[in-house]
Amino acid sequence: MALNITQIRTLVENITDLSIGAGASDDITQDLVDTFIKEAYQRIVSLYTKWPWFETTYSINTVNAQRRYSTGFTQVYTTATGTNVGNDFSDIRQLISVTNETSGGNQLIYVDEFLAQRYWNGTSDQPGFPTYFSMWAGGLNIYPKPNGVYTFNVRGFRQPSYAWLTDPGLTVDLNDEFSIMIINFVTARCFQFQEDPEMAAVYMNHFDQGITLARTNITAPNSNQDLVLSGGLQLSPYYNAAFPLRDGNLIFWNN
Repeated sequence: MALNITQIRTLVENITDLSIGAGASDDITQDLVDTFIKEAYQRIVSLYTKWPWFETTYSINTVNAQRRYSTGFTQVYTTATGTNVGNDFSDIRQLISVTNETSGGNQLIYVDEFLAQRYWNGTSDQPGFPTYFSMWAGGLNIYPKPNGVYTFNVRGFRQPSYAWLTDPGLTVDLNDEFSIMIINFVTARCFQFQEDPEMAAVYMNHFDQGITLARTNITAPNSNQDLVLSGGLQLSPYYNAAFPLRDGNLIFWNN
């Protein structure tokens, strides 16, 4: 069951038998407990950058002769429905793929920004059919610069939302099973604050074991997924075409 921050505070208070509040008679301040809650959440989301909970698909339209795109990413769907994922490139934590869905379409190939700039510079940097993409300085760069308007499908993992830490109407922005792990971590930190190392160690161990089990389960490969040993070197965005795409300044064309 997904919990909100008020429910987490209440459960921690019941487990530790400590009063949480801002009064002089309270055992621990609410601000400190909320800091522990945030710390637990940050530990979990930092453990793995590709939690399925953050999977999100975006759509963006290119502008003629414009290479860099840092805004204008529209959410198509995400695992956590109802979560505001933002529309900037900085809101994407990990980018997985960029696919051109205009006309025949093609999947863009990732290229290192430094390598791309070796070939697309000066008078040779002319608009063409979008074939490659790179990521640099908080933006998505397309090579060559699009020679028209194309609709891109962008798949990636969004940034975690911290809005639930201040809005009791929202639940933890993670899979439901992580709520109890956050409680275990916060309970451990409260006992540590109360100088009870034995109980702190018990609940921190519960947290560590829970995270290990959850990661193993949530990130397990799909049983229908093929084992890919080597994908080979991609020289063309079209895998089954009779001839490679020539309508762009392809890096390896003359090699």
